[in-house]
Amino acid sequence: MNENTLKSISNEEIRELPGGKYKGEVVLLKNKNEAEKAIEEIRSCQVLGMDTETKPAFRKGVFNPVALVQIATDKKVYLFRVLKTGPLPGLAKLLEDKSTVKVGIAIGDDLKDLKKEIPFRENNVVDLNIMAQQNGFVSIGAKKLSALVLGIRISKGQQVSNWENKELSRAQIDYAATDAWLCREIYIRFAKYYKF
Repeated sequence: MNENTLKSISNEEIRELPGGKYKGEVVLLKNKNEAEKAIEEIRSCQVLGMDTETKPAFRKGVFNPVALVQIATDKKVYLFRVLKTGPLPGLAKLLEDKSTVKVGIAIGDDLKDLKKEIPFRENNVVDLNIMAQQNGFVSIGAKKLSALVLGIRISKGQQVSNWENKELSRAQIDYAATDAWLCREIYIRFAKYYKF
């Protein structure tokens, strides 16, 4: 990526790219103690990729709580099954921490949904969609920014799967980890060339 990077891409062009996903360590957290310990590890990283997943509701007026919070660090991706861990005060503190950059795509929606479960006032949050548009990108969203900035085609096949399943499938874990990881990777590349 450089200052002359393409800022628009078609779905046809994306289909020509090699598939890509997160290939590092994934930590799946299902209880409160494990989760709070993981948050302490996460706090040592200055830039975090973030995303959430919610069981889709296919009826008007039906809203489900956040089922999964994904956080990518420089070493691992942590998947918090928040319906199993219960409210996490450490997560609220992390989101309020001014010294840690939290990066996501349309992250405002994720945070709004999370606030229904735990109260917090977020600090130092970057929405890659907004950052991209401010720097002349026409194509935004996880799929298009991954293609333009990382040169990969990501799968969105698990997006509307059941995130409240008793056990997550390998495909769900890969999808969730990739979504958080790519936010961090895109931000790091953006930070070298663009203002925000």
